[in-house]
Amino acid sequence: MRVTGLAAASVLLLACSATADGRHTGGTLDVVVTEHSVRVDGVELRSGQRAGRARYLSLAAAKKAIGPPQDIYVAGLGVTVFAWTDDGIHLQRAFRGSDEGKLFKFQLWLEDVPDQEHKQSGKFMGHVRVEGVDIPPGSTFDSLRPALKRAGFQITKHPNVIEAAKGQIRIFTVDTTNKLERIEAWCP
Repeated sequence: MRVTGLAAASVLLLACSATADGRHTGGTLDVVVTEHSVRVDGVELRSGQRAGRARYLSLAAAKKAIGPPQDIYVAGLGVTVFAWTDDGIHLQRAFRGSDEGKLFKFQLWLEDVPDQEHKQSGKFMGHVRVEGVDIPPGSTFDSLRPALKRAGFQITKHPNVIEAAKGQIRIFTVDTTNKLERIEAWCP
């Protein structure tokens, strides 16, 4: 009996450590987002195609940092989503228009939100820093408001959401509540 329990625990430990092709998953990642950089565990994701001085996101870099996507699906008109739902990370690639074939948006989901097709966003539980502002898990918008303003974010209350915006970076709340929903960085 004792050996069986130990063997089961060992199998569970091995299964958990092998998740996402041996990469980090679910709560251990460190993400840093600035207007010109998106890094996951020190790996620069904005290392894709150049657009002037800026760069698009790279799927190869994302796979290096967090393994292969757990889900790939079409969203809306002209967008393919690569989703790491264990980590709440999504990359969007255009399949038409001026951004065709390029990964143009990084999303970090701080709440697990289903879409109309019942896809789950996943929930990021690691450490994130956006333009120098630390956003610990469970942070509220009001607790971050002064730091976001000091970092140059413009805060706008829309009818259905509160948004903090700086350049191509957006931070959104869940509806008009005080809970943070997601962080977006548009590229280039």
